[in-house]
Amino acid sequence: MKRNIVTLFVLTGLIVLLAACGGQTAEPAEVNIQATVDASVMATATAEAALEQMVDEAVNEAMDEAMVELEAAADEAVAEALAEATPEPAYATYTEEELVMAIEETAVEAETSTQIYSETAETAVSDGEVTAEEAETIEYYVTISEETLNELEAMIATYYALYGETGDEIVAELVAIEEELAALNESVAEMTAVLDEINTTLEAGLELADETITQLEQAAQEAQVKADAVSAQLQTWVNEAQASFNLEQIQTNAGAVQEDLSAILQNVQADQVAGSYEEALTQLLGYANTANSTLADGSVSAAEMQTLAQMGANASASMSAQNIPGAAMLAGQINSLNKQMAVGDLAGAQVGLGNLQAQIPQIPGFSGGNMGGSVGGNMPNPGGNVPSPGGGGIPRPGGG
Repeated sequence: MKRNIVTLFVLTGLIVLLAACGGQTAEPAEVNIQATVDASVMATATAEAALEQMVDEAVNEAMDEAMVELEAAADEAVAEALAEATPEPAYATYTEEELVMAIEETAVEAETSTQIYSETAETAVSDGEVTAEEAETIEYYVTISEETLNELEAMIATYYALYGETGDEIVAELVAIEEELAALNESVAEMTAVLDEINTTLEAGLELADETITQLEQAAQEAQVKADAVSAQLQTWVNEAQASFNLEQIQTNAGAVQEDLSAILQNVQADQVAGSYEEALTQLLGYANTANSTLADGSVSAAEMQTLAQMGANASASMSAQNIPGAAMLAGQINSLNKQMAVGDLAGAQVGLGNLQAQIPQIPGFSGGNMGGSVGGNMPNPGGNVPSPGGGGIPRPGGG
């Protein structure tokens, strides 16, 4: 009995202990709400940035592809226009500039004739009716417009055939304008169709429907808008073409000028050979000073080139006649300097002039004199000995 009681107490204690352990649960950790919000915001921003980048890349890629397609289409249109172009005999002898001017004039005529029949049509429908005489007048100007547009297309086709390969950009712009010109032709054709319907109705003695009158007015207005647009585009094209002609002419003239300047250097002979050492040095310094003045304004005229060529020839011959030390080298520098100025290499000529000016003070016996230029000092008096680089002297006329 006692043993059973002890056992009961032990079991009861174990039950209580287990119950106590089972009832205890860990306290939940405090939730960091701000950290959760921050993480969520960061994740959203990252996702938005990634999405924006994907969209930008997709847009750029699409634009690049579209640009490539447009350029390919433009190249194809140009190639097609050139391949199908046939010069019209009436314009086959035109120069490119003459043909461009003819295109400009014809475009103005087409715009004018379209404007006249458009205004005539609007006047005719202003009272809600169109008479046979009014329809005939409109048709007359429409015919002139058609003929002018056909002439304009023939000129453009001739331009493609004769000069289409000389300027890709100019041709591409003209091809684009020709597409607008085709749309204008469609408007004129629509106008003709409406007029045909009006004439048929009037000849039958029937009254025109309001719808027909409205179509006539709309067709006239549409043609006028397109004619104005085509004329403006062609005027811009003409200006660009003429600008290219002007640039080519400037380049041609510049090339001709340089050829003329170079020709001046041909067969120039000395006509004044110095009779003394000092006079030879004076000629050399005079050439250098004149070259310096010529280069100062950034251009060389034919008259200046002629003067420099003659002065250079005289100085070179005089230095050789008076046995100026380094005469051959100095003459070579003068020759190179003249050639640089003749071909327009003014930067190189400036360097060459600097080298020549640096050599002049090194000539034995030279100390400048009152001859101007960048080299100063006094010229030696005639009759003395010119000290040589080795310490000796070069005899002067009348010297010891």
